[in-house]
Amino acid sequence: MNQSTPEVLLFTIDAGGGHRAATRALAAAAEEREAPFRFRVESFQQTLLPLDVLKRATGVPLEDAYNLILRWHANALMVPLLRLMHAGIRVRRRALVRTLAGWLRAQPRPAAVVSIFPNFNGVMRDAIREALPGVPLVVVLTDLADFPPRFWIEPGLDRVVVGTDEAREQAVAIGIPAARVSRVSGMVLHPRFYRAGGPEARARARAELALGDGDFAVTLLFGGKGSPEMAPLAERLLEADPAFRVVAICGENPRLFERLAPLEARAGGRLLRLGFTDRVAEILAASDLLVTKPGPGSLSEAFHQRVPVVVTRNIHTIPQERFNTDFVRDRGLGLVVPRWREIPAAVLGLFRDTAGRASMRDRIAALPPNRAVFEVIDVIAGEVGVTPSSRR
Repeated sequence: MNQSTPEVLLFTIDAGGGHRAATRALAAAAEEREAPFRFRVESFQQTLLPLDVLKRATGVPLEDAYNLILRWHANALMVPLLRLMHAGIRVRRRALVRTLAGWLRAQPRPAAVVSIFPNFNGVMRDAIREALPGVPLVVVLTDLADFPPRFWIEPGLDRVVVGTDEAREQAVAIGIPAARVSRVSGMVLHPRFYRAGGPEARARARAELALGDGDFAVTLLFGGKGSPEMAPLAERLLEADPAFRVVAICGENPRLFERLAPLEARAGGRLLRLGFTDRVAEILAASDLLVTKPGPGSLSEAFHQRVPVVVTRNIHTIPQERFNTDFVRDRGLGLVVPRWREIPAAVLGLFRDTAGRASMRDRIAALPPNRAVFEVIDVIAGEVGVTPSSRR
């Protein structure tokens, strides 16, 4: 690309793994598609660090608080945290807008601004209007639906990109003109998922994991930070049936990874523990079932690889993911149980119910093919005013 290529400012945040994953996915898709613009990725939190509204109230930075809640499994605190943060944003709104507008003026003028995180899109909208009149703000939801009020969607956004009909209806209901709501085919997935599907990929991935024809592969994936219950859950799954093979993806959680070492040592090859890995696509291709928290990324990855899921919904389910459990249950894409201790029995029931599993796989296969990451690139190109490449 030459210096005349339009630049798109992509704001992300390091709270949870989904926003980082979406950032990497969009950057990879833009490169693969030879997009007619270039991304410049910035941390929104670092931009407004002096005005961190949660740190002022509690002494803990926003990103750290969110990630600690996930790591400590204290998700019941998420709604109070959100309400506290939103109150702080209202109190400090003018200062936040002024600081962000000043930062934007000091940067090269972008052709568009893209946000892939919630809570601050109203602040971003106002700062862009003040500092960069005429530059569009594109908000890309990385959740299946919004958690109003003032979470993802706010009035006056130039473009909202959503992956479900429910989110589209929410955007229109809040006052976004229907013509400014882009309904793409799902959540953003990394382009590697389009190279790791189908029967041949499944056979190859199962061979690499030493899975036999009679092995029932259950993958445990509880977000980028893992979750403490993965250790006892893996043990109970291994006890449930000798056909079970468990892949435990611990993510960025070295304590959990080490905690699983003794179980792996005595499991006789039936447990594979992994830390952070970029091979989730291949692992899911080899899997018969995914046990996960109801995060939109993990669910979308599983459905893309035609894998049914088992998820929990209870007081610990973070608010923006509660809709996801309804999505799974109402569409028959997996099972929803109230407590993690019920997961082994649910997995065993599905293992024995071959007809029920086949029906779930059929319903997953009937979902629209997910090309969202490439569709988002096209939407951004349209806002920038350039013609996207025809390459896929």
